[in-house]
Amino acid sequence: MKPTVTLIINTYNQPEYLARVLRAVAGQRDVPDEVILADDGSGEETRRVFGQWAAAQSFGARHVWQEKDGFRRSRILNAAIAQAQGEYLIFLDGDTIPHPRFVGDHRSHARRRYYLQGHRVLVTERASTVFGVGNFSADRQKAFLAGDLLGIKHIFRWPIALRRVKPNYDGVRGCNLSAWRKELAEINGYSEDYIGWGCEDLDLALRLINSGVKRLDVRGQALCYHLWHPKLDRSNLAANEKLLFETAAGKSTTCERGLNLHLQKPLCTVWTEEGSEEPKANAGNKPVRRAVEAMQPSR
Repeated sequence: MKPTVTLIINTYNQPEYLARVLRAVAGQRDVPDEVILADDGSGEETRRVFGQWAAAQSFGARHVWQEKDGFRRSRILNAAIAQAQGEYLIFLDGDTIPHPRFVGDHRSHARRRYYLQGHRVLVTERASTVFGVGNFSADRQKAFLAGDLLGIKHIFRWPIALRRVKPNYDGVRGCNLSAWRKELAEINGYSEDYIGWGCEDLDLALRLINSGVKRLDVRGQALCYHLWHPKLDRSNLAANEKLLFETAAGKSTTCERGLNLHLQKPLCTVWTEEGSEEPKANAGNKPVRRAVEAMQPSR
């Protein structure tokens, strides 16, 4: 039996890109059971874009928001995980257009004790001005013929995916990753020690591997198309790399400051698709809460 799916989209002040991503999500052949927007401090335009879109969908949608205080991607993703109702969580960036079969591919390849790593195409700055605005196939074809899609192996979906179990986290990217909610809870989600850009996804993947959850690398399916944007500030990368080295050296399976911080009382603002504030913790996540409470931190 296929699992229920929550699609978690993280964003910060890219409402025009986000509108295109949401358009593609609504057009999925296999829509998610729930969408949660993990918002690292965007302004009112992002709330308006998501709220209008959410009100028109047949599935549940929630907007999880925190005040802007630097790059706190790990924290807002944990807040979203804590609110998720789905058994299986798919992570997508808010500037990354999913293929029409993106959600269905992740759902169909889901296996217990595996997390799934999909792959992306980079869309050039020129093509990113319009990619995802119109028909997906037409936009992709135009960009492909113009040489504006980088990563030729991932441009077109294959009838049969190439699936490989990889023993490491090389090439892991959180913009196209999925895992079981319970297994994320067992490692305490993202480590909130990571502040600023870089390494938080690698740390998550490494702790999953250390806990016995294998990496299933899927090529030819579960595709997405990353729209161009300027590089983010990487001034804290060296500090984050040091944290990742400590996780690797200690063979850590969990973290001290992670998902557990969000399960008893939400630390972020949550809006439902109707736009009302939801101040209480997610009562539907008792199994996740129990899994976190049962952990024995090793860091």
